[in-house]
Amino acid sequence: MKVAIVHDYLTQRAGGERAILVLAKEFKADIWTTEYDKEKTFPEFKEFNVYSSPLVFYPFPVLTQMEAVVKFRKISLQEYDIVISFGNWAKQVSIKAENHPHVHYEQSFYNIYENIKSHLSFPTRQVANIWSSFMAKFDYEAIRKIDCILCNSEYTKIRLKKDWNVNARVIYPPVNLKKFRYRKSENFFVSIQEIDPEKEIEIQLETFRKMPQERLFIIGSVTKKYLQYFEKLKKAAPPNVTFLGDLSDEKIADIISRCKAVIRTGIDRDFSPVPVFAMASGKPCIATNTGSNRECIIHGKTGLLINPPYARNFINAVRTFNERDFNPRVCRKRAEIFSENRFIKQMKEVLSNLAKR
Repeated sequence: MKVAIVHDYLTQRAGGERAILVLAKEFKADIWTTEYDKEKTFPEFKEFNVYSSPLVFYPFPVLTQMEAVVKFRKISLQEYDIVISFGNWAKQVSIKAENHPHVHYEQSFYNIYENIKSHLSFPTRQVANIWSSFMAKFDYEAIRKIDCILCNSEYTKIRLKKDWNVNARVIYPPVNLKKFRYRKSENFFVSIQEIDPEKEIEIQLETFRKMPQERLFIIGSVTKKYLQYFEKLKKAAPPNVTFLGDLSDEKIADIISRCKAVIRTGIDRDFSPVPVFAMASGKPCIATNTGSNRECIIHGKTGLLINPPYARNFINAVRTFNERDFNPRVCRKRAEIFSENRFIKQMKEVLSNLAKR
């Protein structure tokens, strides 16, 4: 099969980009996108045909999204046997009849807008409400034309059913388990996420401020949009919390292998591979009892799921952590359901069934 992968933009190193690389390697696919920054995303993309169409209004959010929707609706992919889309805008390629069969892999949904809007001023929030409703109409039209909709978690599946009455199939994103290994724990915890307000990093700072004998390393990149927020976090951080910035996959794997546990404080978040990174390294993950954390982590066996009030309960979890006994083999076994091999097998099954129609 000649496969085209369509994605919003290639300007970061995140879970969606990892999944695209796995599929591109397996199917020798071409990749279609808007912004493509070779320095900011995974270097492996240089091995593939990447057709980019830069956005005039990038990075202004509202104008960027509108422009991207128009561009994806104009793309013709008739030379391909299968089209796979990722992201919020890329699904718009379904509008053209020649861009089928079309498989869309949904990684996030409109719950993310609610979190974003909660951090906006009242006037800006009203504009955001109008904008999101307007864009929803385009999504509704595009999503009805897609031949097969997949999603990355049961949590996202519920949202799709609730908001769009779509029955999606869950295929968990791929994690390269070979990159991770267990090593003896050293005296520190680690958290990994992009630095932005939706990740509730303030909870981490409060937790370790009350636990000065423990150490926390925070790994993650920050965009220009949140530089001021990042500076505020650094000023508020206690001495036992260190920001390490954006690290390579190899360095991240090394640090996780030696940590006590991985900390995640985001609330009602879509699927993240970070808990899987922890479990693949034989380490537990301490996370909020919300979103897809519930699907990844087995409470008491491969990590801890924390209920409100979050700050107090994260403090208690860190304080009593040394009293708990997590089996590295159980953690590693749990991570296997998120392996690259399983992802490829399930995707091949989907694409094969569509091609037979």
